[in-house]
Amino acid sequence: MAKAPIKTHAALYRIPTLMLVCLFAICTLLAAAYGLNIYHKIQKGTELNFTGRTGLAYVATKMRQSQAVAVEIPNPFTLVLVEDVDGQSYATSIFLKDGVLREYFGSHTPDSAVFNTPITAASEFSVAFLTEDLIEITVGDHEGNLYQMSVYMPQAMQEANL
Repeated sequence: MAKAPIKTHAALYRIPTLMLVCLFAICTLLAAAYGLNIYHKIQKGTELNFTGRTGLAYVATKMRQSQAVAVEIPNPFTLVLVEDVDGQSYATSIFLKDGVLREYFGSHTPDSAVFNTPITAASEFSVAFLTEDLIEITVGDHEGNLYQMSVYMPQAMQEANL
């Protein structure tokens, strides 16, 4: 009597290969999700850093570019750069209002703003004289990070009304 041929199940031999491919696909998706999460965290940190430093750099550049004859700090949260143009006194005021660092420009009288420009979002802003001609600026973002810079202004006369 002849033996019946043994049936081999070829599909059973493909299961380990299929499982390996599925494991590779799952690991690839997990690695991509982890990488995407890290990318979003880095992007958010970079954006916050850019926002804080941009406001600080803007104020410092404004101070350096000004032809201020006087720098006034009426309170620790307001910087006023007084300039004389053709015998007329003009003031640039930089201060924090409603979570936005703002710049007002106009004649050196109250409520005379010609320009009212938002600079950047911020949670804190302070200005102080370190010496007679060295001013420290501090800008804080909404995450609690503080950015500081000192600006040397030898041409300006200190007029602090603290």
